[in-house]
Order: sequence, then structure tokens, then C-alpha cells
Amino acid sequence: MLSALLAPGLLGCGPRGKADLTAQVLFTASGSYDAQADVRDRLGGGLRRVEWTRRPPLHARAVTVRYDGNNRTLAWDMQVQAPQFSARQLAGEDARPVSTPQGEGLRPGGGRLEDVLILPTPGGLRLLTRGYAAQEEPGLLGAFRH
Repeated sequence: MLSALLAPGLLGCGPRGKADLTAQVLFTASGSYDAQADVRDRLGGGLRRVEWTRRPPLHARAVTVRYDGNNRTLAWDMQVQAPQFSARQLAGEDARPVSTPQGEGLRPGGGRLEDVLILPTPGGLRLLTRGYAAQEEPGLLGAFRH
């Protein structure tokens, strides 16, 4: 009886359930899909990289996540090649445009991606956290001050 009451609440809460786009991004960034990655390696300086090309966890041609091996959930950078979603869809209606040394980007106005910067790239999207910017690309920190 208890399991019947709890089961509907668990759907969509993990990588096995149908998750919304934000959840898929966060599960990918946090390592939930690492077992299916095509490449897993260490880059040096505490950074690691995971890459999916055959079966990416997001609707895209390929996904690469670079992250701080000691603080993955707070310091990550994600490259999404040929995504089947836009920066605006990911950032949400309340997103704020920001200018960076790498061009115009979007900052979600709140929610689970509040501390993420979304930058369009020639082949897709780049997403990075405030923590990653602080450690690896301080020139982008100004985008987080708005």
C-alpha cells in the first residue's frame, strides 16, 4: 500500500524516470549517466572530463562535461553539440541576457539552473556554473553579478 502511494511521486525524480530538460542537464552534470559515457578521463589540476558521442544523455549530437573532481555539483562546464533544444528553452522565460567576453549569453532567472551561464557556441551551447567560472575562467564571473 505504501509503495503504491510513493511510486507516483518518484516518477521523474531520477535518471530512470522521464525527466524534464533541466533535470536531464543536472543529472548529466552530476554524473548520473557517466557509466554510459564514451570517454572518462583526468585532465590535470583536479579537472576531469566525461564525453558522450554514441548515446548522449541529452537530445544532442554529443555532450562533454568538464568538472572539478572534488566538487562536481558546484563546478562544471558542459558543451552540447547540435542540441535539439535552444538556450532560451533551457534558460526559461525569466532568463536575463548577459554580456561576456565570449559573447552574449543567458542566465536563468531562478530555479535549479540559477547559478548557470548559458552561452551559444558555433556548434551548440556551453553551460557553466559560477563555481567553474571562479576556478577556471574568472573573466566570466561578471555575468553572474547581474
